[in-house]
Amino acid sequence: MLLVEMNPIEDKTYIRKQMAIRRNSLPSEQREIWSASACAKAQMLLESLPSNSFMAYAAFRSELDLSTLIEWGWRSGRHVIVPRCIAADRSMTLHYLRSWEELMPGAYGIMEPNPALTPPIEAGYVPEVVLVPGLAFDQQGGRLGYGGGYYDRFAEVIHSITIESVRPLWLGMSFEAQLIAGAPREPHDIVMDGIITEQDVYLQRRRDTGGADTF
Repeated sequence: MLLVEMNPIEDKTYIRKQMAIRRNSLPSEQREIWSASACAKAQMLLESLPSNSFMAYAAFRSELDLSTLIEWGWRSGRHVIVPRCIAADRSMTLHYLRSWEELMPGAYGIMEPNPALTPPIEAGYVPEVVLVPGLAFDQQGGRLGYGGGYYDRFAEVIHSITIESVRPLWLGMSFEAQLIAGAPREPHDIVMDGIITEQDVYLQRRRDTGGADTF
């Protein structure tokens, strides 16, 4: 695990810059190999769950690439969902992705669903599993995102319309090099139920409404 040098107030901007440099410095060939390994671990976990859908993302720049997992989802008949960012209010709409041809450059240059080819899923839909990108994570479920708050807002919407026992499984997708001892966390920051890297799957226990420990 990487021990990132913290400034005295654990400034998020400071850590983001450090982690962006570190991730960008990983050789592209190594990122490709590690991405495939992390996708294989995510696939094994998804196969063990009673779910037929998952929300992924189209990798941007040096992010862990989910392409092989998305293509597995298509082959296995699962519903693959990808978000589209709405910059005006920093919200997200969800879209079924059935082929790479349904993507187009969206907000910030990220490849996102083309709403002309795959309309937004109706409001209130809750994915069973949400795979989340980020700049840094810790093994307790902490996540340091990019500062836009898109996933935090999305989580607030979901939690307002669901009960604890049916909320999604939130999984951070990360290279092992992105793990830090403790990601700075504020009250509005979403906490992951687990982190998947090329080396391991770090799951956190949570308690459902019946009092049982579950993932």
